[in-house]
Amino acid sequence: MNPDPQTFVVHAGQVLVMPDDAPRLSKYDADALDERDVDLLGLIEDGCVYVKGGVIKFIGPWDKRPDAARKKDLPVMQTGVLTPGWVECHTHSVFAGHRADEFMLRNAGRPYVEILEAGGGILNTAKRLRETSQDELAQLLMQRTLDFVKRGVTTLEVKSGYGLTTKHEVKSLRAVADVNKDAPCELVGTFLGAHAIPAEYKDRREAYVDLVCNEMIPKVAAEKLAQYCDVFCDRGAFTVDEARRVLEAGKAHGLIPRIHADELSNAGAAMLAAEVGCASADHLEFTPDDAIAAMAKANVVAVLMPAVNLFLGTTDHLARARDILNAGCEVALSTDFNPGSAMTQDIAMMTTLACTLYKMTPGEALRAVTIGAAKALRRDDIGRLRVGARANLALFDVPSYKVIPYHFGSNHVEAVIYDGEFVYWTESEA
Repeated sequence: MNPDPQTFVVHAGQVLVMPDDAPRLSKYDADALDERDVDLLGLIEDGCVYVKGGVIKFIGPWDKRPDAARKKDLPVMQTGVLTPGWVECHTHSVFAGHRADEFMLRNAGRPYVEILEAGGGILNTAKRLRETSQDELAQLLMQRTLDFVKRGVTTLEVKSGYGLTTKHEVKSLRAVADVNKDAPCELVGTFLGAHAIPAEYKDRREAYVDLVCNEMIPKVAAEKLAQYCDVFCDRGAFTVDEARRVLEAGKAHGLIPRIHADELSNAGAAMLAAEVGCASADHLEFTPDDAIAAMAKANVVAVLMPAVNLFLGTTDHLARARDILNAGCEVALSTDFNPGSAMTQDIAMMTTLACTLYKMTPGEALRAVTIGAAKALRRDDIGRLRVGARANLALFDVPSYKVIPYHFGSNHVEAVIYDGEFVYWTESEA
């Protein structure tokens, strides 16, 4: 009998290591994509990952595994494809209620931005959140976190942004911290007080930006409730000058800058991301070439969220993933899980949409939910498989990595290992 539940071997048909440096795709040639994806993923056929005491001790071919990984009393898990634990790098998972009525209005022809500018959208969710206790928010967030874990996620970014007062922004991030104590994955908080101008500040924009910079950010930083500071810079939200103030204030208090950029218009947000040194610029549906080039030069990760286009019916104006990749940007994918523009937690579906809508390769898509997403968080300890690292692993019951985006709508995850512990498994793995 194995005395240490954190010591085991995984025998996988394919192991995806995720190298730090991604080989560029010089030409989108169907005959060359397979070989390039193998390099992009660090693919090992008939692979082995040996974990001892929760730490990865060996990654390589099955027939090259060390003697310690051949002991008869060691548990051996068989799986089709093994990847690093997935990283969900952009969610608005702290909210209460729903906005199904707005979903109906949009489908009847009313654009999302008109609903937002008329006082709906984010402001509707803000009203509901202010009426919800911290404990209730934490309970809702725990349920959503467990759903993400079942989909292979071992790191979950969660934004505030539906409080829009110091009290309720702090309440939201405290709920994230509460859940992180007991959740079977890591939660990382992002401060997004600059998500929308609340109704009570409609005619006093500068006063609200002052509140965000001079009261909210110092309070969040003092309590260590967030690692990142985000801002929604776009039509109907915050201007470039306002966003710059917020991000610089966050940086002054030790928060890493990130930005919602150019989702609804060419607002100059992606260029601002490069100038400020943001870890990521997210959305990018209307970002021009010069801003994409500036992002690549500044190592700003492009976080793309195709579920938003699908949900809002805006697939006629997509982020230009191929151009972004060709410019040399690392790309991440996310659900953008939120009650208004992307009510989904199906992160595997994002890999499908990346392939079908963006024409990304399966390797590019899987890289984007692992190491690409980790880079969007400026983390070098997650999203890849490395000897000496704590074991964050996702096991998939598929014969090839290509099947994950190909066979959409089904959850192919059969087990999830977080920090060396099995935190989710299907009956076949029990």
